[in-house]
Amino acid sequence: MPDFYHGNIPIIDTEQPNTNLSHPKDVMFGYRPRDYTKHPEAMFAPPSGMKLILPVDWDAYFDEQEKQQSSLEHIYLSGPNGTPAFKFLEQARSNYCWAYSTGNSMMIDMLKRGLKVPRLNPHAAASIIKRGANQGGWCGQSAEFGTAHGYAIEGKGQGQWPLHSHDLRFDTPALRAEMAKNKIDEQWTDLTRQIYDRNLTQNQVATSGFNNLPGPRDYNHWRHSVCGLRWVRVERGVWGQLILNSWLNWGRHGLGVLIGSKAICNGGLSIRSTTI
Repeated sequence: MPDFYHGNIPIIDTEQPNTNLSHPKDVMFGYRPRDYTKHPEAMFAPPSGMKLILPVDWDAYFDEQEKQQSSLEHIYLSGPNGTPAFKFLEQARSNYCWAYSTGNSMMIDMLKRGLKVPRLNPHAAASIIKRGANQGGWCGQSAEFGTAHGYAIEGKGQGQWPLHSHDLRFDTPALRAEMAKNKIDEQWTDLTRQIYDRNLTQNQVATSGFNNLPGPRDYNHWRHSVCGLRWVRVERGVWGQLILNSWLNWGRHGLGVLIGSKAICNGGLSIRSTTI
């Protein structure tokens, strides 16, 4: 098994103990296991709205993305000399990974759609949801908020939210008006089972990746939430989830590949978002 995907993106085998799922000393996790029986998630599109891409076809889809350089991985790394098109959102010393996974997904989707990509600030959504407390949550909360209210822009101007601030005094009518310009248009999740059983199956995660639909992914074993970018082949017959993390100095420009049985999220969705 190679140690790196595409030569420089670390491959993380979730079956192995003491892997580099560990996090830098100065950052935190923040994912809180969710009781879906008490906190159901709104659904916007049934799985029947997307034709599933099954394992027998994965090689063909992956090879075509590689040939065309058309995947979300390629779009994200479309800056000079293969650098990111934007700096990923970094959660710092907060428990807000569950909001950053959604924020990074929104920015990736805007980039993919050729929209102007604003610098979103997930701290605003998480602080408003948690009333200023630095508490964990799950990606469904932030995605629901982003659908209903939108995400704030990072900054110190009117209608903006300063970087990594928890101060609810910034939650003003001007902020809400600006947030509404950056919303999630649609969520796609699994309706074939009870929501507390499974959000996205492996085939749905793969299908989202091959259709360039990013989305936040929650992992119970990791106690963490990240942005899912792409379903990738690390070697013949071995597949994994390419993720964009919200930890500084982790992976390659925030990128890593999860493989193994724990590479499938315990909670997750795919999104489409827009900005005005």
